[in-house]
Amino acid sequence: MDKDKIEHYKEKLLKEKEDAMNILRTMEERHPTKESMKEYIQELSFYDNHPADIGTELSMAAMQANLENHQRYRITEIDRALEKIENGTYGSCQICGADVSEERLELMPEANICIECAKSKLEAYKLDTDRPAEEDVTSLWYRKGYRDYDGYTGFDGEDTYQAVARFNEVKDDPSHLTGDHLGIFDDYNIGTVEDVENVTGDYYESQISYTGDGMMDSKEQEDEEDEEMER
Repeated sequence: MDKDKIEHYKEKLLKEKEDAMNILRTMEERHPTKESMKEYIQELSFYDNHPADIGTELSMAAMQANLENHQRYRITEIDRALEKIENGTYGSCQICGADVSEERLELMPEANICIECAKSKLEAYKLDTDRPAEEDVTSLWYRKGYRDYDGYTGFDGEDTYQAVARFNEVKDDPSHLTGDHLGIFDDYNIGTVEDVENVTGDYYESQISYTGDGMMDSKEQEDEEDEEMER
């Protein structure tokens, strides 16, 4: 890489470092994460605060800390790239030794690996963290057991989980008042899709009138009742 390009990327790195430091300084001034939670949310006491509100503030503080750490990491990477410029090794991949493309350096002047090595690292990361290792030895039925979307009415993987989870169900749990239990268990019986499918044959027959040995239909029963009233 010639001197003009090296100087161009050096100026670009210094500019991005200045921007990252300004962003970090602003974040630390507006939301100092080193202070206590009382000072962070500007409250004298947590006594009258709902636990959910405190949890929200704690989550926001954690997100703020992660954003600050991201800026610090980027500054570290920029300093590392500036050091490589001084050593004369800027623009080379630290994994395979190939040249990092200028298109990549224009977007990420602090990049220290080429795009091919970056893709391989990303694929390795996905293999390690994307799915549980147990799925490599479990059957496909267990992994893909949710079949409600295709109208399947049999006992699938979701029903298996619900059958086991019901043993941990607490009757009249106070958390039910906030609706935490809604949507956890299916409201219909296994093997049915519509409510009408829950009607059994015996129940249906008990609700209709029919004639048979020793039985009267509804018209005959009404006539007999009228005769008794006339008497």
